[in-house]
Amino acid sequence: MEKIAIVTDSLSDIPEDLVKTYGIFVVPLTINIDGVSYKDGVDITKEEFYGLLKEGKMPTTTQASPVEFMEVFKDLLKSYDYIIAIILSSKLSGTYQSAVIAKDMVDPKRIEVIDSRHYSLGNGMLVLQAAKMAVAGASKEEIVEKVYDLIPKIRYIMAFDSLDYLYRGGRLPKSQAFIGNILNIKPILMNDDGELKIVDKVRGQKKVIRWMIDYMKNTGVDFTDREVGLIHTDKEEFLNEIEAALRSELGITKFLRSRAGCGIGTHAGPAAVGVFFEEK
Repeated sequence: MEKIAIVTDSLSDIPEDLVKTYGIFVVPLTINIDGVSYKDGVDITKEEFYGLLKEGKMPTTTQASPVEFMEVFKDLLKSYDYIIAIILSSKLSGTYQSAVIAKDMVDPKRIEVIDSRHYSLGNGMLVLQAAKMAVAGASKEEIVEKVYDLIPKIRYIMAFDSLDYLYRGGRLPKSQAFIGNILNIKPILMNDDGELKIVDKVRGQKKVIRWMIDYMKNTGVDFTDREVGLIHTDKEEFLNEIEAALRSELGITKFLRSRAGCGIGTHAGPAAVGVFFEEK
């Protein structure tokens, strides 16, 4: 049986217990705060990071470099036959390109690098599927085929409490950010072929939940036997309300819950939530 290593980046936001259970290898991005650089999830904890956000610190991220991927790939190929690296959308970060460069420099025949076209748990759900298949003994070809089949089927809805971080990231004009904060308007974003796109703005948390449920109902998916991903940056109470509503109105019983890491928190801010699921 082929030994296949599954690699991803830290913006996949996979819960640490599942990373360990399925033997996933995570390459961290770098978080920069006040001139100090930290490896996401390695040199700084989520609690420390969100504490700094509350103090008003403004972090930035740096993509994982080709050298970092090269070191991981070379080490893994000593023990594994193949590597499948599933990386966040190339439209949102240069991390995918770093992994491709590293693959070409290490061993392109034994390494597959996939542009997930997704972000956060959208990427994480693909990685978990690949890791579960690898543990079950699936071949490299079977895993790659399954991941590419799933990429266009993963959907997610993300909502933000504050528009400031979207503005600073260049995803919202300053005028809209100002008006939104004054009126308690919360932007709703979805994935658009690898990019985050604002699809609506609603006022208040109850309307956010209503929007999410209505959208999911309109997909026609039977969610009673599906696992749905839930994530928050520093907004667990709101996430609990979303979960309760999804259980009540859609009959969902299986949830993959995670708190976003420093990378996602940098761009989403300390008060964002997201729902991730697979369409038909």
